[in-house]
Amino acid sequence: MVKEPTLLALWGAAIGYWAARFRRLLVLPVLAAIVYLAWTRLGSLADPIAGPPIIQRVGYGYLVQACGAVALAVVLSLFGLAPKRSAG
Repeated sequence: MVKEPTLLALWGAAIGYWAARFRRLLVLPVLAAIVYLAWTRLGSLADPIAGPPIIQRVGYGYLVQACGAVALAVVLSLFGLAPKRSAG
């Protein structure tokens, strides 16, 4: 498999968390980018014709890790929206 969404999703998590911590509105474009990248990278795995042979070739663990990385990116981006603690 040439495409590797896990690395892109992990960078998306880092950028999303950072963006949400400094500017809350920046999390929206980051989440949109994560969704777009996940759809373009993992969309072929959801295809009923092409998906099973790809999963068989790369292994079920790849699917689990790719989906986990996307979920981590979304959760960390949303986690960055949590209120900041005061220093008191």
